[in-house]
Amino acid sequence: MIYSTDFEELAGKISHIDVAQYLRDLGWNEVATKTNLVNIFQYESPESFFQVDLPTSRDLRDYKNAMFRAVESIARSAMKSTEHVILELLNPLSDILRIRVQESSAQAGSLFVEDAIKLYENAKKLLTFAAMDVERPQLFHSGRPPAGISEFIGQCKFGQTEIGSYVVSVVCPFAFLDNSQMVQLTLFSETEECAYSLTRKTINKLISSVNTVKEAIQQGNLEKISENNISANFLDALSGINIYRKDSVLDLTVKYAPTISINTLTVSSATIDHDYYEPIDTLVKRIKHIHEEEKTYIGRIRNLNAPPDLAIREQGMITIVYLDETDKKSSASVILSINDYNAAIEAHRTGNPVKIIGTMSRQPRSKSIKCNYFEVL
Repeated sequence: MIYSTDFEELAGKISHIDVAQYLRDLGWNEVATKTNLVNIFQYESPESFFQVDLPTSRDLRDYKNAMFRAVESIARSAMKSTEHVILELLNPLSDILRIRVQESSAQAGSLFVEDAIKLYENAKKLLTFAAMDVERPQLFHSGRPPAGISEFIGQCKFGQTEIGSYVVSVVCPFAFLDNSQMVQLTLFSETEECAYSLTRKTINKLISSVNTVKEAIQQGNLEKISENNISANFLDALSGINIYRKDSVLDLTVKYAPTISINTLTVSSATIDHDYYEPIDTLVKRIKHIHEEEKTYIGRIRNLNAPPDLAIREQGMITIVYLDETDKKSSASVILSINDYNAAIEAHRTGNPVKIIGTMSRQPRSKSIKCNYFEVL
């Protein structure tokens, strides 16, 4: 709680149009009135009854005070703090990622400058690479993120911290990618579109990835990490959020947008501490070492080979013809997942080139590429 915050002043910044739609989405009933200065909403359950008088214009002299009273009523009905509801209404179509750092230096609600810089930088990276793992899953992401994902991250906002530990809220507005371009959604967008947006998928991926990493390390089954499309970049960002300190604990919690209840995780939080730092750091170094041996191959598909029965087809093999380091034609076989193989069929039909990132294995009479990334150009 930041006690110096003027909540009435903040309430005055809330849009009455957004609040009205917010209440409708939560099942409040609008009551007819004889005035156009106030909209009345009511919510009734077997145990309680609530009424909100919502101002309809920012030009009203008491708009701030009236909106604050409305927020207080909404907070009581939802059994939430006024501060929490103000945050929701200022960001009405957003999931909120809450990052809590527990360590001795954070007890007074502050961090050393170096630790704070790492926290904010790696929180941004954590979201970025969770989005990349959703949109373009691969072992290691090289180069800059696509423009759409960078724009999405740029729309997220850091909130205030709290006393007793160091807590950062990251407000993530709902958006989706359309031909790699970010499109932001609004309260009037379809519920399904919001529930399966890039935002919700990224937030879910972030939390589930942290829990998967913990389980994989506990079970000694590190293959589970790659099987779940968790990149080294994500792991690097996770280990960089202050768990390198011996007494540190990192809590990640999602506060889902209350109006979008579809596609939410049953377990919407994750906790990880310093004990996991060394295993994660070792795994990141191992993946980076493998990546250093990777190369990019661009060419055209010569052959396709997969079981003819679609019901049992889980992968397929292609032969790609490309130019080697001496600009001579060369060929190699590549085993692809079923989705990539289906894309390869279409590329072969149209004659489009493909890009493969992976490591080369050479046998006496043949070569094969272990594919870590596949794309039709």
